[in-house]
Amino acid sequence: MRFDIGIKNFGKISDATIKVRPFTVIAGKNSSGKSFITKSLYSFFSTINTDHVTRKAYDYISKLKSVAEYLEEETNRLSKKEINLFEKLSVSILTLEHMIDQTFGSNTFSTQLMKSHQLKEPISFLESCFTELFNEISTKQKFNSKENDFKYLKSLIDDLNQLFISPTDCLVQGIDKNFTNALKENFQVSSLNELKNFNLDEPSIHFDFDSLGKVDITGESLEFSLDKKSIDSIQKLHNVVYLESPVYWKIKGALENVKSHTKRFSLGMLHNKVGVLTGVPKHFYDLTDLLSTQTTAPSIELYEELNSAIGGEVSISKSGELTYSENGSEFHVNLHNTALGITNLGIISLLLKKGVLSKGSFLFIDEPEVHLHPSWQKTMTDTLYALSKVDVNVVIASHSVDMMKCIENIMNKLPSDELHNHFGINQLNSKGESVQDSGYPLKQLAAIKADLGEPFYEMMMDNNFDWDE
Repeated sequence: MRFDIGIKNFGKISDATIKVRPFTVIAGKNSSGKSFITKSLYSFFSTINTDHVTRKAYDYISKLKSVAEYLEEETNRLSKKEINLFEKLSVSILTLEHMIDQTFGSNTFSTQLMKSHQLKEPISFLESCFTELFNEISTKQKFNSKENDFKYLKSLIDDLNQLFISPTDCLVQGIDKNFTNALKENFQVSSLNELKNFNLDEPSIHFDFDSLGKVDITGESLEFSLDKKSIDSIQKLHNVVYLESPVYWKIKGALENVKSHTKRFSLGMLHNKVGVLTGVPKHFYDLTDLLSTQTTAPSIELYEELNSAIGGEVSISKSGELTYSENGSEFHVNLHNTALGITNLGIISLLLKKGVLSKGSFLFIDEPEVHLHPSWQKTMTDTLYALSKVDVNVVIASHSVDMMKCIENIMNKLPSDELHNHFGINQLNSKGESVQDSGYPLKQLAAIKADLGEPFYEMMMDNNFDWDE
């Protein structure tokens, strides 16, 4: 994907324009706003990549099934006719579910809009089945104890009907809610207002996603205008993945227990509408969910080279436990007993082998160099570039001079047109501003190296001993 993104008044970012290309680099010293950019972009892309319409439709169907089954089991002394009417209602729900799968399913939003009329007949059939059952039971005494349940069943049918009439409303509500929650959970803040740049007087956060659309955040309110074709292109992405510290993966089991405990606690707080922050960003849990699902996507063979570099392989058991085994050994070591560098490269290898990270994916990776020896930083850089060449969109945030040198070595071998089309080289200063683009990717990379290497130069000058004395 190729587009430019403008970000203003967001976290450390005061005013930045980010070139997104198949291989995107966001570089700058510590606290320049790199992670704010990658986390916000991940939050946006993962939100749009979600099929909010189909998800909502299946949620209604699941509730319809549960309520209908409950009513059939709990309503006293059903007559033969009533039993037949319940069976007819059940068949109408299953018929509608099948049509939803065909009409919505894996289709993009534009296709869902075009096909939504096909659901008119099955929803009408469902409504008539419910009405027939309601008319049969509502005049009898046994209806009194189940009146509210029948009302709830009718409200679910009405909500489904409204969803099919206006899928756009469902999409807008889904984006609003999920993007808001993604930002809060990925940045671990209780309000969107905490994400404003505290050095600026601007009341609103601005995202300009080029041809994709725009998003403005004022207080806790989200306003956006998104292009329908761009929504389709993001929904076609295989997966949107964010990788950060390998430490999360070394304590994966403990963090999943935190999530489970927090979820139970949150359910008890629903009546107070209190949000609970776990201290763990949403993107980690998103990826653990992806690892637990089955995928038919073909694996990218690059995982073999990564396994060769780390001298073994990271695996995941059916129970979700991550282990490492050395080449030629059948002994598996729990991941928290391995080096962080092995975890860093090994997780990418696992994602490639399982097809979680496959062609058509978007990979955001914050500080890919962390805990890696320079030789393994080269392995990481070579892998990320190779991924970008096979239709995986790669966005990295880095402050490693070694990593920049590895990227430079790759770029030096390429023709000028590929440099401009394939690489988005972005530099941020300490104020969270984009450093003016030189117009040539290698020059921009040289400026980044000089900026990141300045502390090393200063240290060398401070220790300029006269060995003759």
